Amino acid sequence: MRHFCLLFLCCFLWGVTSVSAQADCSGEATADSITGQDVVNKAKEFIGVPYRYGHMNPRRGFDCSGFTTYVFKQLNISLTRSSRTQFGDGVKIEDRRELQQGDLVFFTGTRSKKTIGHVGIVTEVDENTGEFRFIHAGRKGICITSSSDGYYNRRYVGACRVLG
Repeated sequence: MRHFCLLFLCCFLWGVTSVSAQADCSGEATADSITGQDVVNKAKEFIGVPYRYGHMNPRRGFDCSGFTTYVFKQLNISLTRSSRTQFGDGVKIEDRRELQQGDLVFFTGTRSKKTIGHVGIVTEVDENTGEFRFIHAGRKGICITSSSDGYYNRRYVGACRVLG
């Protein structure tokens, strides 16, 4: 990272302006430099961690919004803590075919078919059909599920994009 900062400084001093910064000089990635693939790769590190209501810790377990909050926090992106409020954290995506890796997808809960009760992270999308796979904290722990699964297909509410 120091090399990039030195390069950037040298270019600035010599008037070269075509260098684009994807990290600040502290060595941390910026939100604009994080990709959906980065989010998916980080999320997949936790496959198999058990489901635990109210938790967001890879050693103790995750609930759904604890999982999404934790994954994005590892990439220096802040999300609110609940699935209901995370629905407002990004830009709404109206058409499923426009989903991308790293987008958040939302579902109603088992108790109420009117409010958001579950969230996951898109891992892949079929642009023709709008079907997608997502990683989430389900009853079996962190796993990847298809949107065509009857349980989730009936409960899909919408999606949002939190990446730039």
